[in-house]
Amino acid sequence: MTSVETCKGMNHPNAFLIGAPKCGTTAISTYLSDHPSVFLPYPKEPSFWSIDLKRGGSVFKLDCVEDYLRIYETALSSHKVLLDASTSYLQSENAVEEILKFSPDARFIVMLRNPVDVAYAFHMEQLFNTFEDEESFEKAWNLQDVRSAGKMIPSLCVEPKNLQYRQVAALGSHLTRLKGLLREDQLHIIFHEDFAKDPRATYLSLLSFLSLDDDGRENFEITGSAHYNKYPWLAAFYQNPPRPIGFLVRGIKRLLRVYAYRNILEWVKSLLIRRAPRPKLDAAFRAMLVKEFEPEVLKLETITGRDLSGWRA
Repeated sequence: MTSVETCKGMNHPNAFLIGAPKCGTTAISTYLSDHPSVFLPYPKEPSFWSIDLKRGGSVFKLDCVEDYLRIYETALSSHKVLLDASTSYLQSENAVEEILKFSPDARFIVMLRNPVDVAYAFHMEQLFNTFEDEESFEKAWNLQDVRSAGKMIPSLCVEPKNLQYRQVAALGSHLTRLKGLLREDQLHIIFHEDFAKDPRATYLSLLSFLSLDDDGRENFEITGSAHYNKYPWLAAFYQNPPRPIGFLVRGIKRLLRVYAYRNILEWVKSLLIRRAPRPKLDAAFRAMLVKEFEPEVLKLETITGRDLSGWRA
C-alpha cells in the first residue's frame, strides 16, 4: 500500500458505516448521501481496509491508499462527512485497526439485527452476487464445515469466508472486538428494529452523532429489500465478468452509478431484479439457529444494555 504520508492534501474519509450486512446499511447510506454535508463515493463499499477478506474485481480496482483516496477527490469543502460504507469491516479481523492507524478520530456506525435474520439475508446476497450456488439456506448452512476445509466452494466465489454464515452473523463477538478498540464517542449503534419503526428519529440521532444539522428529511423510502436475479446467466456475467473485459464492465458500472439519475438506475434494476419477500425458514431449522446464536445475542445484551430476549425466542 502507498503510505498515507504521500497522500497529504487528498480528501480523507472520516466516518465508516461498517455493518452489519443486511441490517439497513444501504438505506442509511442512501439517506446520508442526500444530505448536503455528506459525501458518499462510488463505490460506496470500497472494502479497502479489510485486507484479510478478498474482494471482487468487478467494481473498482483499489491497489493502494492513493487509489482509495482518489474516489473521494470530488468531495467539496462543504462536505463535513466523507463516508465509507463497507459492511465487510465489521467481520474483518483487522480493518478497524487499520482504519484507526489511518484516522485515529474516525467515527464508526454499526447497525444490528437478529443474527438469524442477518445470516439468512446474507446467504440471499451471496446467491444474488453469484458467489453462492446452493439455493437452500439450510443446506448451505450445513455445508459450512465442509467449505471451511476448502471443499465444495462455488466456482465464482471470490471469498470463501463469506460462506461461513455463522461467523458473518456473530455480531456479539464482532461488537466486543470493536468496543475494545474505540472510544465511546467514536461509536454509534443503530438497531434495525428502531430504524424500521421510526426512521426519522433514528436518522436524527445519527446526524447528531455525526455533528450534522437536520436537513429536514421526512421521506424514508424502502431501499435494499430482498431481491433476486431475473436472469442468473446475466448476473454471473455482470458480477464476475471474464478477465479480459473486466475493465469494460467496471467502467459501465461506474458510469451508471455516478452519472445516471437515481430513477434511471431504479428502472434499469427493475428490468434485471425481482423484489419479493424471503420465504419463511422451516420452524425447526429457525429454532436451531436461534439456539446457535444465543451466545452472540447475550453478548449484545451485555454490551448495549438492551433487552434482546425477543431474539432468543
